[in-house]
Amino acid sequence: MAEPNPSRLTETFDLLSHPYRRYALYYLTRESETVSLDALASAIATWDGDHTGTDPSTDSETVEAALHHAHVPKLADAGIVLFDANAGVIQLDEADRIEGFLEDAARTDGYVQIATSD
Repeated sequence: MAEPNPSRLTETFDLLSHPYRRYALYYLTRESETVSLDALASAIATWDGDHTGTDPSTDSETVEAALHHAHVPKLADAGIVLFDANAGVIQLDEADRIEGFLEDAARTDGYVQIATSD
């Protein structure tokens, strides 16, 4: 049996605590290739607009800035994604440790298109 690691659990919950990070991970689980930050921001703005009733076309640049400067680097620092800030691209890397939590979060968020690693 694995040793309990409360700090690892706290980090996982922190990573999944912001909807932009969760949605980025949902989106990336469907992609087998590298994704542009611009495409990811657009998808998140649309998703956020659908859930909050805001106009997604006005939010995409704001979402992209938040992803670039806060959310994606946090996921990259945790080793969950690979992020090339110069090229503006992101790719899922090692999401195994959060996969179960991510699937539960997707159901709670009403996001049903998450891929599983069967």
